[in-house]
Amino acid sequence: VAVSYRKPEKKEYLFYLLAGLLLFLGCIKIFFSRYFVNLFRVFFNTSLRQSQLTDQLLQAKLPSLLFNTLFVLSGGVYVYLLLVHERWITPSDKWMLIGISVSVLAVIYLMKYCTLKFTGWITGYSEQTGTYVFITFLINKIIGIVLLPFAVLIAFSSPQIAAIAVILSLLVVSLMLLLRFFRSYGLLQNQLKVTRFHFFLYILGIEVLPLLLIYKGLVFLLSKNQ
Repeated sequence: VAVSYRKPEKKEYLFYLLAGLLLFLGCIKIFFSRYFVNLFRVFFNTSLRQSQLTDQLLQAKLPSLLFNTLFVLSGGVYVYLLLVHERWITPSDKWMLIGISVSVLAVIYLMKYCTLKFTGWITGYSEQTGTYVFITFLINKIIGIVLLPFAVLIAFSSPQIAAIAVILSLLVVSLMLLLRFFRSYGLLQNQLKVTRFHFFLYILGIEVLPLLLIYKGLVFLLSKNQ
């Protein structure tokens, strides 16, 4: 009888990386527990107008920065795991690829933040753009937390379970983005006097299309270097 020896995959780097992210989440949850609770309370609140909890979140700069950092880190790791799972890249230079994924995501949202702030200042709609920025990064913080368990499943589960985790995670992220669209439009429609169709075109042109182009370029660049 032929004996085939099992060749275990070397995933120690993923274990320590994801354990570090979970530890980071646990630390900021412990040290900023009130912010963590208010974050989810505002997320499940359908109206953000004149909310005291919203004001508390806006004034807490340090925990907001830490949760945004968590979103960039977990989102970058999730993108890396997604590309590896779909076999679009091979994890040869894993730390470089993870660093690229995290850096690209950070640059995207830093440029988006600066562009929205500048647009609001130049057009006189600073309050409206501030509301949109708040909703955007509120949803991002929740996505950063939700992606962590999916990243663990994709990294360490069997191929069948990992495939299910990929589908569910993409579905959750899509629902989050749709929720961001409806929440933003619900708060800004009376102030900006725009139709839902034009606001949807704005979302496609400013957010979705650049992400797809960068994603396509990143996949092409990484696959070419393998």
